[in-house]
Amino acid sequence: MAIGWMLLIISFSSDPADISSSKSKAVLERVEPAVEKMEESLKIQIADDGRLHFYVRKNAHMFNYFVLAVLVATCIRMSGVKGFRSYILAYIIVTLFSAVDEYYQTFIPGRSGEVRDVMVDNVGVVIGLVAARLLPAIKKFKRIS
Repeated sequence: MAIGWMLLIISFSSDPADISSSKSKAVLERVEPAVEKMEESLKIQIADDGRLHFYVRKNAHMFNYFVLAVLVATCIRMSGVKGFRSYILAYIIVTLFSAVDEYYQTFIPGRSGEVRDVMVDNVGVVIGLVAARLLPAIKKFKRIS
């Protein structure tokens, strides 16, 4: 499953800039009305100066690497590596994949590799690994209750 998710990420990275942008805009068209309603009802400005597109793209990065981190950590634990070591190993693997993926994008027309995107990916990785660590504890707690 983890390899399948990696292939999905690579397929997104393989899109030339215009296709990637149009996919983001399609998501943005669905998100924007909800954000505008929240802004109106809360009387706050969430995303000004067209920054919502930026936020949607960066959240997609975090989400993809959140899922990948959970999948990789699960695979590593299933292979017999236990404890803190499994999470460190998952962190290293997913972070290296993120860096290689950003480098790969430098070969795609109109795309670039960004250190900032690797850092954004890492936010998703860390949150994913925390979730992967807490999930078994939550399941165990529910069985006791």
